[in-house]
Amino acid sequence: MIATQYAAILFLSMAACKKHHTLPKIPAPVWTVDDSGKYPATMTAVVQIPENLQTYMQPADKIGAFVGDECRGTGTLVKAGDVSVFFILIHGTASEQSKISFRYYRSSKSYLYATTPFLDFTQDGNYGTADGPKILDLSPVK
Repeated sequence: MIATQYAAILFLSMAACKKHHTLPKIPAPVWTVDDSGKYPATMTAVVQIPENLQTYMQPADKIGAFVGDECRGTGTLVKAGDVSVFFILIHGTASEQSKISFRYYRSSKSYLYATTPFLDFTQDGNYGTADGPKILDLSPVK
């Protein structure tokens, strides 16, 4: 009996000492797209965030498409039945060679998630559809 109580106390002590790693909180980003005509071509992306983040989605969440640190498109959250997707109009040039990455801002916790640059810009192209949205491989930004 004493050994069991000791084990329970030791377990609780170790759990209390465990460091909790949290993500840095950031203010809500203000992502805007250059509308000067610099990027006359567009493509469409229809994406979902991973299932583990979908539970926490809020109307104030934001998503953007980026080339480097330049915002090339922002998304609109659309809910169809039980499925929530983001529609993003991505801007570029016909000869665009840079890879596109995505950033997702979770408003309820003030956390930022991002993909690595992976998507090629294709004039008049589509990445995902309303019936088959692409699920983004997001990682927390630390």
